[in-house]
Amino acid sequence: MGWTAALALLAFAFAISGYDLESNLDTPLVFSNPSYGTSADGKAACVRGKLNITASASNIKLLLKSPASQAELTQTTVDMARAGSDYMTRVTSGGPNPVSGTFQIYSQLCFPNNASLASRVKTLQLLSHGGTLDHTYWDFAPGYSYVDAAAAAGYATFSYDRLGTGLSDHPDPNQVAQAALQIEIAHLLILGLRKVRVQQKKIEKVVGVGHSAGSALTIGVVGKYPRDFDGLVFTGISTSTVGVGIAQIAFNLLPAPLDPSGRFKSLDSGYLTQGSVPQDFQFPFFQRPEYDEKIFQRQFETRQTTIFGELLTFGTVVAPQPNFTGPVDVVLGQYDYVFCLGNCSYPANQAQTFVNALFPASPSKGAYLQPKSGHLVALHYTATQGFAHSINFLKGSGL
Repeated sequence: MGWTAALALLAFAFAISGYDLESNLDTPLVFSNPSYGTSADGKAACVRGKLNITASASNIKLLLKSPASQAELTQTTVDMARAGSDYMTRVTSGGPNPVSGTFQIYSQLCFPNNASLASRVKTLQLLSHGGTLDHTYWDFAPGYSYVDAAAAAGYATFSYDRLGTGLSDHPDPNQVAQAALQIEIAHLLILGLRKVRVQQKKIEKVVGVGHSAGSALTIGVVGKYPRDFDGLVFTGISTSTVGVGIAQIAFNLLPAPLDPSGRFKSLDSGYLTQGSVPQDFQFPFFQRPEYDEKIFQRQFETRQTTIFGELLTFGTVVAPQPNFTGPVDVVLGQYDYVFCLGNCSYPANQAQTFVNALFPASPSKGAYLQPKSGHLVALHYTATQGFAHSINFLKGSGL
């Protein structure tokens, strides 16, 4: 082995051994076949694996079937977007539908990769990704990792693939993987995370951090379990939903098994993904030229799925939470098309409008329009500015 290779191996070994998480972690969450490693830039020591979560919920009986073809899915998109359409009302009128089961949820739990910082961790942030994304959104690459930014500031993080996404189980995409069940799974994860100990020290606070659909899920958790979170950070969401329908058309959705990559060929056709050309991804998510083309291409090639079970039920849980009194921060990309039609300053700061409307009792509110960014704030050149804002907000709020 040459000196260059030997030094590289030594550096890697040092990074991995920066903090011995395996020996210092005490958690009721049992990871199957756990693996240990570091975050994208090495600032966090992480354990990864699948958790068995047994949950039940009262879902909605959706009056629809998985699309039999691309043409059928396209017509559904047209039906949903038609002026005066009653599609949403019709398909969600089936009444309650109790569901239950034990589901494997792929998860990543991280602490600062530094013994001194790890021993002082008081707050854990639960990170919920958006639609057609997965847990990697939060730890994508060096310079594009909220997990790294949080670890450097002394926080633990927990990110996971929602049911029906990424490496987690993929049950019935219409009747099972809906908002109500996702809320119950998140709640059970939070209960477990509050019992996690590192170096015999227990987690004291949990902050809910969401992006887009993950923000909607986080609001849903607050609505049913208001004591689950001590503080909140929302990204990629506002009170304006006009752009959501337009973005859904721009997605050029196709049944995931038909995706040319072949990655989803074993899934039910109710699992959907964005079209196979880059503009289907760029239009709703990115503001050119304010991003690295390599980051864009990687996210496009690893895009995940979405489902009508979520698309038709997540909106039902987004509502004002007048009784929540913890700190609340909102970050929007300056040019977010999905939730601002490309201008989050018009007719007023949409981040400020959102936090005021949904969390009127919060004594500590933050609102930030991340410069030169589209919807995926964590994947633009200004990502670290958004990370710094939210972390400084939490620090200033005592979390």
